[in-house]
Amino acid sequence: MRNRRLISALALATAVSFSATGCFATVGGESASGGTVVFANTGGALASIFAETAYKELSAQGIQVAEESPNNEAKLTAMVESGSPTWDVFYSSPYRTVAKCDVLFEKLDKSRINTAGLDPAQVTDCGVPVLKSAFLLVYNADKYGDHPPQSWADFYDTANFPGTRGIMNYAKDAGMETALLAAGVPGDQLYPLDYERAFATLDKIRPSVRFYDTGAQQTQALESGEVDMMLAWPGRAYEAAKNGANLKVVWNQPLYYEDSLGIVKGAKNLDAAYALINALVDVPTQELIMQRQPYGSPNANAKPSADPLINSFIATSNVTGTEVHRDNEWWAANLDEATRQWTEWVNR
Repeated sequence: MRNRRLISALALATAVSFSATGCFATVGGESASGGTVVFANTGGALASIFAETAYKELSAQGIQVAEESPNNEAKLTAMVESGSPTWDVFYSSPYRTVAKCDVLFEKLDKSRINTAGLDPAQVTDCGVPVLKSAFLLVYNADKYGDHPPQSWADFYDTANFPGTRGIMNYAKDAGMETALLAAGVPGDQLYPLDYERAFATLDKIRPSVRFYDTGAQQTQALESGEVDMMLAWPGRAYEAAKNGANLKVVWNQPLYYEDSLGIVKGAKNLDAAYALINALVDVPTQELIMQRQPYGSPNANAKPSADPLINSFIATSNVTGTEVHRDNEWWAANLDEATRQWTEWVNR
């Protein structure tokens, strides 16, 4: 069911407390005062953070934010193809803003993006990074005690590290990449993915794997002990640990990724869309994300959290081995084929 809520200055004044003060300056001399912007995002904890910072910042300028979730790409495609999209800004995987640049997403006028603190290389023609994260090897410390896993090779080794593994049932969620890392492929040589070699490694643990479709299932599996190791999202592992699960992270070869913001092709509220993106990547929003969730920031000017539990799931704070970065250009070009290959393997 569609979930849409209009967040006005009055609602924010009465329902949201705001502890950080930030100044928004429209880049490029454009004024974004007044209007409405419709933001399709994931909802949940991140949306609550956005409301406390970015939306309140915009409300002071007379801009209202309407949220819709989930941010479904099939719906986005139908909107754009109809020529009358009702969404303005879309929370996306970065490889989708690359693959669908000038198709589902507007080419950005980068003079209107406040890039202070951002790595220019991460701002693509159609996408602006809003969050940094990594796929992690998370394990049950009670299960493995003094003999914990130390690499992706151990995750794929059930002889020396018996136990149930959890993997998200999507090609994009790093099952193939981590299998190749376990097989000895160097992190800077992962792409193009060698499907045959990846599935040969995944076959080794197939009897011990449980597949999951949602983040909530991932948290529940870690929290209940249903799985002993998980190829995990940091936010979901953190939630399980916060609820009492004794979890540890292997900090060798975390696989980095980012989330991205794109302006919908044909968006009706361009000024307000640029204003929203700038507010979301600005320091107040980015710092509150890091204070509440185990994610890094693409904005180098944002200060990280001092919370030790949150920091224990943030890759940039803890890496002891090598680091691996997802190739967004490869995924942009190969998502459909990778998904086909993954689905065939799962259904064997």
